[in-house]
Amino acid sequence: MNGSGLLASMNSGPCFRRRVAHAFALTAALLCALFATACSTPREYPRTEAGVRQLLQDFADDYIRSTDSVGIVAGVILPDDAELISVSGQSDVLDPEKELTPDTIFPIGSLTKNMVFEMVTELERTGQIDLDTPLKDCPGLDLPPEYDPITVRDLLLHRSGLPRESYTLTNLWPVISAEIWDSNVYENFCTREGLLETLSNSECRSAVSHPRSRYSNLGYGLLGLALESITGEIVPGLMERVIIRPWGLQDTSFGPPEGKEDRIAGTHSGDIPFFWFRGRHVRSHYLGEGLRTAGGVWSSASDQMLCLRKYRERFLAMDREHPFDTPRGEDEVHYNYYLVDSPAGHRCLIRYGMTFGVASFFGIDLDTRVAILILRNNCDWPDDVGMDLLERLEQVIPDAESWGKESPAH
Repeated sequence: MNGSGLLASMNSGPCFRRRVAHAFALTAALLCALFATACSTPREYPRTEAGVRQLLQDFADDYIRSTDSVGIVAGVILPDDAELISVSGQSDVLDPEKELTPDTIFPIGSLTKNMVFEMVTELERTGQIDLDTPLKDCPGLDLPPEYDPITVRDLLLHRSGLPRESYTLTNLWPVISAEIWDSNVYENFCTREGLLETLSNSECRSAVSHPRSRYSNLGYGLLGLALESITGEIVPGLMERVIIRPWGLQDTSFGPPEGKEDRIAGTHSGDIPFFWFRGRHVRSHYLGEGLRTAGGVWSSASDQMLCLRKYRERFLAMDREHPFDTPRGEDEVHYNYYLVDSPAGHRCLIRYGMTFGVASFFGIDLDTRVAILILRNNCDWPDDVGMDLLERLEQVIPDAESWGKESPAH
C-alpha cells in the first residue's frame, strides 16, 4: 500500500471515527470539570478543631493533587494550643511501601537556623559564650583582617554583610551541573576548608568591610565555626546538649540519623532542578561541616512541632511587650523570621527552607496565635504553599477571640 492509501485508510472507517469521538468526549469532560471548579461554592468549615482538621487534610490533598508532588506533612497549632497534623502522598517514589507519617524524617533546610539561634541564645544566657566576641578572638579560623571586628552577634543576626552565597566564574560549575546532573550545589562550601576559602575571596572581603543586614548562608556557616572555636565543642554535640535532649526531640540530628533509614523521606525534584521532570528522585545534599549550621539538620514533623511551640510562645510574649509592627524586606530578619502581611492583613512571622529535594516552612500568625509547619519532599518554593495555608486558616480563624464559635467560614 502506498503512503496516500495508508493515510486514507487511517482517516476513514469506524476505528478513526471512534478515536475522534473519544477525543471530543475527553475534551468536553475536561472543559466541564474546569467550569465546575471555577463556579463551585468554596468549601465551608466550622470554627472548631474538627473543622480545622478537615481543612488541613483538604489542603494537603489539594497540594498533592494540583501540583503533581510526592508528599507533604502539614501541622497547625491552634489558638487554644491544640495541635493537628495531616499527611498526604508518598514518602519515597523509589519505595512505595515506605509510609509517610508525622514521624517521617526530612532534611529541614534553613529551619536549621532557628534551632541554631535558640542554641546560641541559650549558650549566651548560661554564660558559656559572649555574643560580642569578635572573630579576631576566635583561634583557628585564619580569616582575612576584614573579619576582625565582626562579632558572633553580627553573624547570628545576619548583619555581617556577607552574601547569601558567593559564586564566581571559577566556582560556578557546581550550580550549573546540579541543574543537569544532580551534583552537589553546595560543593564549594560544604567543607570547613572550602568555606574558609570562599570567605577569603574579594566579594566576601568587600562585603564584611561594609557590614549591613543581609540574609547569609555563609554567615551562618561561619557562625558554626566560631562557636566551635569558642566552646571547644563540635556543633552536633552542642546541639544535642543544649537543644535536642532538653527539648525532648527524638528524631533530630545533623545529617541523616543512623538506624532510622526506614523513616527517612526520599528527596525529589520539583521547581528545582530546572531541567528535571517533576517528582524524580534526586540526591539529598547534606551541607557538611562548612554549612551545617545554615541548613544541615534532619528532623520529623513531630519534633519540629515541638520546636514551633517553643518559638510561638516566645514570639507571642515578645509581641505583647513590643508589638511587631513593620513588615520588612528580604534582607531584614527578625530572629531568622521575616515579618510579612497576610492577605487579610495579619502580621505573620515566616521562615522557609529549601535544599535540593525538599522544602520546609514555619509560619506564626501573631494576630490569631495560629502557627503552622510544612515539610515536603519536593524541591519547591516553600513560601507560596505556606502562605496559602495561612490564608485558608484565616477564613476559619479570623481572630483569636472568635475561635471555637460554631458559625461556618467560607
